[in-house]
Amino acid sequence: RTANCEEKGASAMSAMQVEKEGKPDGKLKEDLSRQEGAYGSKMIGKLKKMKCAVFGLRGAGIEVAKNLMLAGPHTVMVHDDEKVTIADCGTNFYVSPEDVKESKTRAKACEAALSEINPNTYFRIHSGDITAECVEEFDVVVFADQVTPLAKLYEINEYCRGKGKDFIYVTIHGMLLSIFSDFGPKHEIFDTNGEAERSVVIDKVEIVPEPYTNVGEFLKLCGGKGDEEVKKLSYKDKKLTAIEVLTAKMGITMDEKRQKSITVTEILELAGSNAKTCKEKKCGKITVVGQRHLLHSGDHVKFEEIEMSKKASEGKSKVFKIGETVSDINSTCEIKTHRTNSSVFYIGDISGLGEYKGGGIGTQVKMPVYKSYKSMRETFSAPQMEPAFADMSHFGDGPKAHIAWAAVQTFFQENKRLPGHCDKKDAETCVEIAKKFGWADALGGVDESFVTKVAMFAGTETNAFAALAGGIVAQEAMKQTGKYSPMDQWMHFHALQLLDEEKAGKPKGDRYDHYRCMFGDTFVKAARKAKFFLVGCGALGCEFLKNIAMTGLGCSEEGEVHITDDDVIELSNLSRQFLFRRRHVGKLKSESASGSAMEMNPDLKKGLKLHTSRVEPKTESEFSDRFWGGLDFVVNALDNLKARNYVDTKCAIFQKPLFESGTLGTQANQTVHIPHKTPSYQEGSPPGEGQGIAMCTMTHFPYEPLHCIEWSRVMFGQLFEDGPSAYEDLRKSGAEKYLEKTGRNKSEEHGILKKTLKWIKIASDPTLTQCVKLAMEYFIHFFRDDVKDLIHAFPEDARNVDSKTKEDKGPFWHGRRRFPRAHECDTKNPDHMEFIYRTSCIFADVFGLTKKENYPDKVKVTEIAAGLPIPKWEPKKDLDVQVDENAQAEKKAISTEEYDEIQSMRAEIKAIDVSKMVPIFPADFEKDDDTNHHVDWITSSTNLRAWTRKLKQSTRQHCRMIAGRIIAAIATATAAITGLVFLEVYKLLMKTDDINEYRWSTINLATNVFAIELPPDPAYKRTRTEKSTVEEDDEIKKVETKITCIPEKFTSYDFVEFKTDGNVLLPALVEAFEKQQGVKLTLLAEKGNNKGKAIYQTINEGVWQMQKKMAERMVKIMRNPMQKQEAQARLDSANAFLEQAKKQKEAKFLDAYVEAYGPFTDPKRNFVVLEAKVEPADRELDGNERIEIPAIKCYFN
Repeated sequence: RTANCEEKGASAMSAMQVEKEGKPDGKLKEDLSRQEGAYGSKMIGKLKKMKCAVFGLRGAGIEVAKNLMLAGPHTVMVHDDEKVTIADCGTNFYVSPEDVKESKTRAKACEAALSEINPNTYFRIHSGDITAECVEEFDVVVFADQVTPLAKLYEINEYCRGKGKDFIYVTIHGMLLSIFSDFGPKHEIFDTNGEAERSVVIDKVEIVPEPYTNVGEFLKLCGGKGDEEVKKLSYKDKKLTAIEVLTAKMGITMDEKRQKSITVTEILELAGSNAKTCKEKKCGKITVVGQRHLLHSGDHVKFEEIEMSKKASEGKSKVFKIGETVSDINSTCEIKTHRTNSSVFYIGDISGLGEYKGGGIGTQVKMPVYKSYKSMRETFSAPQMEPAFADMSHFGDGPKAHIAWAAVQTFFQENKRLPGHCDKKDAETCVEIAKKFGWADALGGVDESFVTKVAMFAGTETNAFAALAGGIVAQEAMKQTGKYSPMDQWMHFHALQLLDEEKAGKPKGDRYDHYRCMFGDTFVKAARKAKFFLVGCGALGCEFLKNIAMTGLGCSEEGEVHITDDDVIELSNLSRQFLFRRRHVGKLKSESASGSAMEMNPDLKKGLKLHTSRVEPKTESEFSDRFWGGLDFVVNALDNLKARNYVDTKCAIFQKPLFESGTLGTQANQTVHIPHKTPSYQEGSPPGEGQGIAMCTMTHFPYEPLHCIEWSRVMFGQLFEDGPSAYEDLRKSGAEKYLEKTGRNKSEEHGILKKTLKWIKIASDPTLTQCVKLAMEYFIHFFRDDVKDLIHAFPEDARNVDSKTKEDKGPFWHGRRRFPRAHECDTKNPDHMEFIYRTSCIFADVFGLTKKENYPDKVKVTEIAAGLPIPKWEPKKDLDVQVDENAQAEKKAISTEEYDEIQSMRAEIKAIDVSKMVPIFPADFEKDDDTNHHVDWITSSTNLRAWTRKLKQSTRQHCRMIAGRIIAAIATATAAITGLVFLEVYKLLMKTDDINEYRWSTINLATNVFAIELPPDPAYKRTRTEKSTVEEDDEIKKVETKITCIPEKFTSYDFVEFKTDGNVLLPALVEAFEKQQGVKLTLLAEKGNNKGKAIYQTINEGVWQMQKKMAERMVKIMRNPMQKQEAQARLDSANAFLEQAKKQKEAKFLDAYVEAYGPFTDPKRNFVVLEAKVEPADRELDGNERIEIPAIKCYFN
């Protein structure tokens, strides 16, 4: 620490106080689960040792410092001796007008707020000159300002390179963002992308000739061509020569057409497969189970459990490269992917290991990568642009942006100031400077208008660009840990199209001067008058609120800033939701977030409308039609698809622009949805869900630890949630209502009733002994009996025989099926007792025993368990194991025995006096409570099951992440994407009508991917023919359906508007609608309703009268109870349709709507949105024809 560093400030004292009063290691308790989900424990460990220095605290600098503090490195030091200006209050959220009056430096003004973000990070400020000594102790040095001369940047950059420190530079000139990254001459990366290591299951291992790399290699090795000869050949000549070699060596002939159509890949495949043309050198060809291994050439895979006929040579395990002789296949090998087959890859020569006998799994191993970078001085005139950055709307603008940046920086170096705001003379000077760059022509030359616009607004900045810069640069700084790929090396991003000298305003001496100087006073007024809705105050919501406060969005008496979030703040939120502090834990997010944001800009109080309710149909009295109709736009900050879809539906109905965004670890995306100009959110960008795990895999054949975790989560629900919930449902509802409810689901009724009766018996003895007894029973059931039953059904030598052809397809236990081993319950085994203890504790919670006293002592539980008898295993009769992971589970008819059991159980439940049932408490899985044993139970269960399949053990944290559905979340990606969202908000405030001016973005800060592109066209509904397949008489048949759209080319933002009286009878409404639209209405239902209810549908009463008579006859003559029940069900169905037909004739429209979907939550609602099925008025549709019309917005009095 240097003499210039203020080490004894309040923040340093705070850190020292934490060291005395916190945990034994001097730190306060923190929950970094979401951060660890993204970074992993290795990076977190390195991060805790990292020391960072940030020079400059304007918009970009304060964002970088804030994001670093949230990440929690060892030390963060900041420096900025510039005095706070009033304009700073529009981009630096930790300075205020009072700081301007008191002439505080930016560093001093931000000190208290920055230090408070993370008490586990040492924080301090530095004042005075910037020298090499200042950065000596730091691992990463960030310059984030506009006013550091190039000479000083070069000096510190060179010092950092010589000392093994990383150097990052970022600056904002108006609507140009420039970033430079230098990680020195040799930087080690242990993980380039942060993606999970991939695993494969081996299906086959073969010894084959090593494949050719290219045609040139083939011509040299097989065609006898020399290096120089091959180099002189064109691509076409190489191909023709290769064909000649194949013809001569293999004796094949190709006509002219085939010679033109054959690909190089096909040539090399032919060459490699023939003994006369293949390489002499051998290699291993690995085929994996499944269609794709998702690996790349150069990746490394650690193989295990592969059996070869020859024993591996003894010696120290090593990494085998492609081309090397592999002495032990169960080692780490470099791979080379197959050219066309995505389930195949190659490794080194395994010819000395004999034939493949079976088994094998492979796990990707991430090997260290070393990269070198150049200095700022070297790249000033020859910049290397980050190749993964792709702004498709400004493609190729990187070089011209670099020239403009260099001209402005040179102007500052020469004049000790930036070009003046909209100063044409200064701008002309910058253009002249650019023209003198001898290297500019190599970058495409000087774009004078580009340089001019950058120069004229060089001293301004926006919060949108600052947030984007802060996210990118803070993440870049954290790459010092060796995780993720540093930027290579320059990135310039601009939105200069938003700047217009004619519209630019002059400063008025308030916090909005940056925006006024760039976009004009009209923009500032429009922003402050905006009426909008921010849905969610979590990680995204906090960043949005900060952006709102900085921009002044809705911050006036005429504006409206509606925010809502019904969630409370948890400890884990503090690592990424920067408006919250420890004092806020347990409080409502919307209240705490708005309070923090109002401190940043007191003007926010004028327009803030605080809500604490969830946005859903139940709260439409609060978020009413009038509410939605009065908004200008909506910003979503939600983390679940259901809520997003609901808000999107409202925006479509009320024609409101919607700004969407989401993050997952270092990845993020942003979309804007403008009515009639883009797809809606549900049409354009719903996140894809994974395919999930096949039920047979999870139940019987797990081959990855993940399968064991997911199985454990399902079993948790079955043990502690489902049974107790069924019991409580009976206790609260009473036998009659309960049986009516269970009787509706015939396929599951037997299981539900059986579970309920079991829990009635269990709950009659709510003691610790009962808890332990249950725990023992489930241990034996899960980890002994189920496994032995599976082995009994499929012994180790079982064969895989096709059920139809009886063809022997090889060993049953092959590939993804791992032959299991069973646990024998042993109370002296600590792993076994861990499960029994955790299970007993959760059952104690269910029985309410822990409401009277603490959780039971483990010693006591062990004593009880040791005294309980262990039953012998007996093979299960009629074990039904689904072995095809693609097969659909068949619905089985209820047997006569099951039917009799159901009747018996129903009678038994009817006889129960529910008033004497004691209450129990179903467990609700909670991942964030370390005292409730839930995550510990998942961990124990997971690892016991993993042992049965010889799979790797999982850590408690990993189990918590997966079972708790914890989404990896970090502050950097959140900040960056909200900056891009607000860039789109600016465009809306400017009343930009051209949809081609808006952008959708996808970013990955780990790999520097920035894909910025035009929004797609709306999802038009057009007349079309859809092809599908149906199964008919055990045959798959192709079907074509003609769909006619009326009107042609409508979207989800289009509606058929229809006005009626709420008291009109349904037949009259239907007649009026048919007359207005010229169609025949066959069904009318609430839009998006998934309950299967309709307000109106055409019913052929004659057909249903016949069905009724037939069913009545069957009920009378049937003697078999099951057949009688089925006939009664048909009769009930016929009666229901006939009753509905009668009611439809007499029902009023609104009465029918309310009966089907419930009363309106919004009492002032005057319309409903309906969807309809229609047919032509003059004919019936055939079976392969359909008509689609827009949703109906039905207004009523």
